[in-house]
Amino acid sequence: MSQSSDAAPESRAEQLRQEMRCIRRGLGENVEELVVQAERLMDWRYYVHRYPWASIGAAAFLGFFLVPGRSVVLPADEQTISKLLENLPAAARPTEKKKQSLIGGLITMGAGLLGRAALGYATQQVQRMMAQPQSHSQQHPVETH
Repeated sequence: MSQSSDAAPESRAEQLRQEMRCIRRGLGENVEELVVQAERLMDWRYYVHRYPWASIGAAAFLGFFLVPGRSVVLPADEQTISKLLENLPAAARPTEKKKQSLIGGLITMGAGLLGRAALGYATQQVQRMMAQPQSHSQQHPVETH
């Protein structure tokens, strides 16, 4: 009886080894097939061949939005420009930009840096307050009689 019980686990082990060999062989084939399918899905020609009408529609859609329209060339003489400017609302008219002095530029830059530093400090303080445990009054409630 002991021989038959020893033979059963060995045959079961051999059967499992055989199944694992088959799985390993099939795994390599499956990986190769998966690579081929992935390459095919990344190729635009596959979609043109498989879905020709959708491809034509997509190309037309992209072409419509990517190709710029005809540009309108207006005469650039002073009289035409002044007429066009008269028709514009006051808010849309171009204004002359004032040149900023070096000192004014430095002051503007310093004010921006100071504002950022203040915002960073305020953010740190809020984070510190949120990270602290509950206040002393909430930890030890006052007893009322």
